Amino acid sequence: MIKLNLNENFICRIWEDNSFYDGLKTTDDEIVTVIEYGEKNYDAGPDYKNARVKIGEKIYYGSIEIHRSASDWFHHNHKGDNKYNDVILHVAFYDEENSPSPLVKKSRSIPTIVLSKFLTSSIHRIWKEIINTPTENFRLPCHEKINLVPDLVKADWLGELSKARLIYKTERIRSRLAEISTQANRKIFWEQVLYEFICEALGYSKNKEQFLKLAKKVDVEKISGKNLTRSQLDALLFGTAGFLKDLRFRDPYIDELKSSWQDLRKIFSNETIDRSEWNFFRLRPANFPSIRIAFASGLLNEIANKEFLKTVINIFESSSNLFRDMQKLFCDINVSGYWQDHYNFGKESNSPVSAIGSERVKDITVNVLLPVVYLYSIEFKNSSLKSRVEFFYKKEKQRSKSNEVTRVMEKQIDVKVFSVSDEQALIHLHNFFCMKGRCSECDIGKVVFGNEMVHEPLKIILY
Repeated sequence: MIKLNLNENFICRIWEDNSFYDGLKTTDDEIVTVIEYGEKNYDAGPDYKNARVKIGEKIYYGSIEIHRSASDWFHHNHKGDNKYNDVILHVAFYDEENSPSPLVKKSRSIPTIVLSKFLTSSIHRIWKEIINTPTENFRLPCHEKINLVPDLVKADWLGELSKARLIYKTERIRSRLAEISTQANRKIFWEQVLYEFICEALGYSKNKEQFLKLAKKVDVEKISGKNLTRSQLDALLFGTAGFLKDLRFRDPYIDELKSSWQDLRKIFSNETIDRSEWNFFRLRPANFPSIRIAFASGLLNEIANKEFLKTVINIFESSSNLFRDMQKLFCDINVSGYWQDHYNFGKESNSPVSAIGSERVKDITVNVLLPVVYLYSIEFKNSSLKSRVEFFYKKEKQRSKSNEVTRVMEKQIDVKVFSVSDEQALIHLHNFFCMKGRCSECDIGKVVFGNEMVHEPLKIILY
């Protein structure tokens, strides 16, 4: 395993959320059950106080210490430090060959967990989820001295970051477009990219990668020439997503999908996704991937058969209220009748099911449509359209409460979100500067710290 340079505070975030790991055991193969995680200790000494843990058949009460590597216990000289005498559990993210067991002053051996062995998903996916969900105790290194930074410095810096954010998203789309074809002037490739990135946004944080993977398996150009029916499109997407394999529910709609899939897979030869890759855990039924795939089928019909891309561009060119008009466009996309009262195969809802909500449409507009149309205006040298995108980016109203990151960032650096560009600037600051310890490259950090080095524990973020 490649050992990433993870900060201990980041490892604490993983440790505090037991959805990130399962089946804990010590290096001596004893089962570990955390009864109480204890209180985070922000002073010298172990990371958590007053924890209760069951190890094997015994219950222990005391402190828990967190480290990046198992050997850090000795590198940090904890053995001779009385503050660590009550440690009952050592949690190291990575193991090391021949690393000795941690000891306290009286030579008592402390049970160790190597956390990376028990993760429920990749560290990359965990990282993305954590950076988008800061805790209530979120603290920036500059927070205590933010009053030293003039409002003009913050405004100018956030203005630069908002531009950087739009370019960052635009370049991601440009890169994917180049992967698909060298013929960037062909509309079909823009439709393919548009479909892929909207699908990614439909996946929320827990199914983004799966939705993007599914969309990349769908060839919009091939589909647009087949005149597939709505049920055939449903069959193609659910079949490729792996939902139809071993599906035992009997229903006319399900039977039709299965029958259509057997014919379609011979034509499209799509590699399927294993259904186990899709996440349902801790999702409200309205956000289940099954409903989102049904919507992705309706979207595919609009893109392949009804000039959806052209409609999006026309809205940017003529709209006086971008969010309102995009809301209408997406809510007019039809899903098959089955998914109007079901949230999964064989699972009927007691109330009507909404295929997509207003917040998700707003998210898609900001994170997909704005950068896609911005890139489109650049590639086709449409200066009028480019100006319209920039206008909406700077002027379209946005509330900080719609995004957890911006909500806490507002408090940390004492600013207010008024527009989409404000929101995107704060997200970019959080993800690419605060989370990466780049205080010396940040205009706010330069004022607060000057030539001082930022202390290592603050290098990512204190939680």
